[in-house]
Amino acid sequence: MTRKIARFLAASLLAGVALPAFAQTTVAPPVAVEVAPLAPAAAAPADPGAPSAAAPSSIAEAPGVIVDPLADAIASALTAAEGTARGFVEKRRAAAVDSFYDERAYRPVWVDEAGLTTRARAAMDRLGEATADGLDPAAFAVPPAPQGFDARDLAAFDLALSHAVVAFAEEASGGRLVPNTINSKFITRKPERADPIAALRTVSGATDAAAALDGFNPPHEGFRRLKEKLAEVRARPDEPPPAPIPAGPSLKPGMVDPRVPLLRTRLELPEPAGMGAEVYDEAMVEAVRAFQKGAGLLDDGIVGPRTLAVLNGADRDEEGQILANMEMWRWMPRELGTEHVLVNIPEFMVRVVRHGEEVHKARVVVGTQTNQTPVFSDEMEYLVVNPYWHVPESIRMKEMLPEIQADPGGFFRRNGYEAVWNGQVIDPTRVLWDENAIKYVGIRQPPSEANALGRIKFMFPNQHAVYLHDTPSRKLFQRDWRAYSHGCVRVDDPMEFARAILEDERDIDVDRLTALFGGPETRVDLTQHIKVHIAYFTAWVDADGVLQMRDDLYGHAAKVKAALEDLAAATN
Repeated sequence: MTRKIARFLAASLLAGVALPAFAQTTVAPPVAVEVAPLAPAAAAPADPGAPSAAAPSSIAEAPGVIVDPLADAIASALTAAEGTARGFVEKRRAAAVDSFYDERAYRPVWVDEAGLTTRARAAMDRLGEATADGLDPAAFAVPPAPQGFDARDLAAFDLALSHAVVAFAEEASGGRLVPNTINSKFITRKPERADPIAALRTVSGATDAAAALDGFNPPHEGFRRLKEKLAEVRARPDEPPPAPIPAGPSLKPGMVDPRVPLLRTRLELPEPAGMGAEVYDEAMVEAVRAFQKGAGLLDDGIVGPRTLAVLNGADRDEEGQILANMEMWRWMPRELGTEHVLVNIPEFMVRVVRHGEEVHKARVVVGTQTNQTPVFSDEMEYLVVNPYWHVPESIRMKEMLPEIQADPGGFFRRNGYEAVWNGQVIDPTRVLWDENAIKYVGIRQPPSEANALGRIKFMFPNQHAVYLHDTPSRKLFQRDWRAYSHGCVRVDDPMEFARAILEDERDIDVDRLTALFGGPETRVDLTQHIKVHIAYFTAWVDADGVLQMRDDLYGHAAKVKAALEDLAAATN
């Protein structure tokens, strides 16, 4: 039954009925109430012999009717607001709030005859602290608490606080941004946003409303550490940045260079006695190595361009980076899995977690800025030993076609490739290689030590057709910058990685996998699937409480930061 019909019937029933004292001080009769659904129009006629039902002697005796002036004011406000919501998000939230109040017969949530409830005040205080969560409190603004007991003011406040709770629950759990607006091709996460009606039920029924609201934030340790670091960064006094160390030749052990004293000051090392102030001595080398290790750089003790850039605070907007990465944590699945694989693209690292503990980590090579490694989550289902490399069409078209056209036979012979048509290997010299042929004639590299995928690949079938795999190109793992693949993730020490993956498997282990090397392509199914998260975090806090920051390889963090700033400007 619509709210208008309910108010009409209620007004008819209430004619001549005295209102409670509180109702008389807040609104004038007639009072709108909620009525049970009407009987179907085609109901069977009553039995003439049956006794007639007596009309209710008072409103309290009318089945399904609720007398509550605040409920009437809330129903009126919701009716007046119908159709005013703009945009998909606003309409979704408005519909949820409407349904929530409908299921509770429009009774208020946050106010009563005495005014604001204790739960309402706790919720308001917590929403006002949203900046600590990396959110914008202006997005959850609630009008000042009403003075007095005007039903319309109380109803407006009650609805406003419910809308604010819904907005906070959705943004705290799923973020302020839609991930694919940052990059629709390479970011395909779909955040798990809190259900708005369930969120209202949770907070309105909680003993501790503030704790209930806090529970919508990501439960991950990585998010919690960033939140703590955000508070620390904001509490620091403003200080001018240190003087930059000038560019110049790479500093190596034993060199004498006028920049060494600046470097010594930056690393908080004491000045040496005698004439050695400009000598890049062993103490300096060890200090630089420690810095490099903490910054995720190759810890060779050489101050080259990359190390110098990090020392000079390249892109050290700590607050902006923290906020962007807190937002990206909200896009992650709330349950990573007690067993999972986590690849952090900007860090060029992969980790295996078993029973909630990290059991393995290794360097990885990820996609170039053009051929990006996508950001998503899936589930590892099987391994492939001695894999064929089926060359993607994009590589065939953009990188191989000119060489093939110049010398088809020589190209395939030099690289050990096979041309495949309809599942059969064919003679590449008998193909007229053009842009049409390259689309339909497959090119693959048979299993071998030189195969681009190495000896093993780790499969989690996904829309991007990417996976983790071995590689014969071992030297790339020694570089700081490891963005050289076409999108897949190359793993250093793949058999140790496999050992961690196979920990809970009964019928297969690393020794059995190794015994398969040199044979045909073999698929090995996992009885225990393991979640895989390809993540993108440019800032995180390590176990020692140190904020780690890495280059924004694909520019995702910069776009998130800019989008959040735009939202804040629009809200404020």
